[in-house]
Amino acid sequence: MADHPSAWRPPDNHQERTPNYQQYNQYGRDVPSYEEMLALRDRTLERHPRTRFILCHLGNQGNDLASAAKLLDRFPGVYMDISARAYEVGRQPRFAAKFLTKYKDRVLWGTDQSLSPQMYHAWWRLFETADEYMPGDAGWRLYGLDLPDSVLEPLYRGNAKRLLNWEKM
Repeated sequence: MADHPSAWRPPDNHQERTPNYQQYNQYGRDVPSYEEMLALRDRTLERHPRTRFILCHLGNQGNDLASAAKLLDRFPGVYMDISARAYEVGRQPRFAAKFLTKYKDRVLWGTDQSLSPQMYHAWWRLFETADEYMPGDAGWRLYGLDLPDSVLEPLYRGNAKRLLNWEKM
């Protein structure tokens, strides 16, 4: 639910994801605010405490991982995927690495990008290297998180396998 909070501000050169993502801009539209969307989500989570939820795009709180952490602490049945949020975690590599380490059993890798060797390489480089000032797909430069195998395995595979009851066929 929601999107990056900047989607509710007028489109200009201070947008987080301009110009490629302006189709998602909500400014001036008759829609709930970012805060109202998150409150609606949280009320839904409260009403269904025994349901597992997998929130896409880090719950649209990748811009504020401290708030995302509070959400995970508050709702033990909530999980997040990291799809389309490389541009957020790659700009805060130390905090993002700590977040992903702490919640390694609650975050899944996912993508809504087209499948290509370049896409996989970009995620690999973000997660597995300490490279600095890498180009990102939203125009921001990113920094590698250099995650250990103990975080990578559940992120890439283990959490999805467990949550989705995957079995070898």
